[in-house]
Amino acid sequence: MIETIATYVQQYVDAHWQEVVEQHRSALEAIFARAAEQVYARYSQELFQPLSAELKQAGLTCDPGFPGTIPFSREQWGPQEERERRFWCVLCQENEDILGTLLICYFHDHTQFRIPRSPLMLASEQTNHIVIALMVE
Repeated sequence: MIETIATYVQQYVDAHWQEVVEQHRSALEAIFARAAEQVYARYSQELFQPLSAELKQAGLTCDPGFPGTIPFSREQWGPQEERERRFWCVLCQENEDILGTLLICYFHDHTQFRIPRSPLMLASEQTNHIVIALMVE
């Protein structure tokens, strides 16, 4: 089930990641000029909010919220022009059955506002936040 959700999320992201950049480019560039890194949080909100609503409507909850939070993330890969930050969230059904973890590899540029490629979705059956943090390092 977690693999199916990851595949669905990947298909959505692949279809919309560039569209979101273009729709919000002027606002995002203005944010980058003022607060650099914060622009990627705003972009992430714009890209993932529809998916978050769909997951909720399907009776799924995420811990932490989808697509994850800075404290539950790691950034240590790639050159400044194509850094990778990895987020994760554990998905549960309404009946509290745990499905697994979505891992989101999010690529961004530290030198200018630019999303060099589509985020990558991975699925894991591991759900312990400490173990996941060690896995993604």
